[in-house]
Amino acid sequence: MIKELWNVGLKVTDLDREVAFLGEVGASLVLRERVSLVGEEREYAILMLGGVRMLLFETVVFENVVSGGVRPGLTHAVYEVDEFDAEYARIRDLGAEVLVEPAEISAAFGTRRLAFFRSPGGFVFEIMQVLNADANKLLDGPGEAEPPEK
Repeated sequence: MIKELWNVGLKVTDLDREVAFLGEVGASLVLRERVSLVGEEREYAILMLGGVRMLLFETVVFENVVSGGVRPGLTHAVYEVDEFDAEYARIRDLGAEVLVEPAEISAAFGTRRLAFFRSPGGFVFEIMQVLNADANKLLDGPGEAEPPEK
């Protein structure tokens, strides 16, 4: 089963400008780094605003498989699951389009297994299972993590 919303994903046109702007709005920078994701390296930032994790990218991992590309703004929701294989199969069998096949990713936030879907109505979402639970301490909640040096 799906446990909870883990974060929202955003595509931005200028990562530096967006991080600075959202910082002025009240977001705290939790992490900023480069990561190899599905064969491509990209920079991202994790911010906390109003108790919600936001992952900001200039390009999103599934945009090459979506006709017309992906416009800047909210792009997807990420839900944490405990039983990745079972949830992946269940959602796929319900008729969701698989945008990104299951993959494992490791970064400063830990190791995760993930896959992206699009619902029949167009909602894009990711399921992910945390494989390295110790890394969650970095992202426990607002005001609990020390922002790392950039």
